[in-house]
Amino acid sequence: MAKSTRDYVMSLDLPDPGPPSYESAPDFTDSRQAVAVGSQLTEFTAAVSTDARSAISNSLLLAQLAANKAANQAADVFAWYGKYCEVLQGVGWQSQDLDFQSQATTGQNLDVHKAIIPVIAAALGPAAAAASIVLAVLNGLKDMNASSPWITLFNRQSQHASGAKFQVTYVDSDATGQPQLTLLCFAVTAQQTLTQVLFFRFQNQRVELKQSTGKLGVTLDRLSGDRAAIAARVDSFIADNIQNIEI
Repeated sequence: MAKSTRDYVMSLDLPDPGPPSYESAPDFTDSRQAVAVGSQLTEFTAAVSTDARSAISNSLLLAQLAANKAANQAADVFAWYGKYCEVLQGVGWQSQDLDFQSQATTGQNLDVHKAIIPVIAAALGPAAAAASIVLAVLNGLKDMNASSPWITLFNRQSQHASGAKFQVTYVDSDATGQPQLTLLCFAVTAQQTLTQVLFFRFQNQRVELKQSTGKLGVTLDRLSGDRAAIAARVDSFIADNIQNIEI
């Protein structure tokens, strides 16, 4: 017999949450906003309700935590992404167009955040890219405080033994109000762990940036029905892993 979503969520092996956190919980609004969910820069349009934002962020966090535990520091970054996508699909996200045929980018004296800007813009399309908070943040990153809480969180959770892995997510609603997610997955392959991921500069041809894109969707009914089970698993991780992005 197939497991219920609750049984599936409860069966996932997650890392130790560690001691209680004194960080503040994220503040979700009903306007366009962006949050860092671990190694994921997540943007919500005004079409996504406050309740849906919380539930979506929790499902993204659950997938990351399970992938962290399952893949750990495996040399193949995309083994991590395999588990990450498996969990998203396990809690109801349906793949509409998920392509893990990675494309590689190499270059000299090019910062990671500058390298991913055109990739994100192309995936979003002109209209969404023009209004994107994440793109505005990346374009203005050099003027930001590198020790901001969300940047510190993102850098810490993006680290990988063979470089770094991180995601950018744009969440909107379709014509019927169902959440739609544009997902961009990135992997920086290097010979060392990167501690300042977005500020890292390509210096030689042994460093490579790979990216994959996809689209996923979930119904509000499924999101609402599963939110309590997911929240119960990630509650002790939220304060340390979800931060509002300030511009």
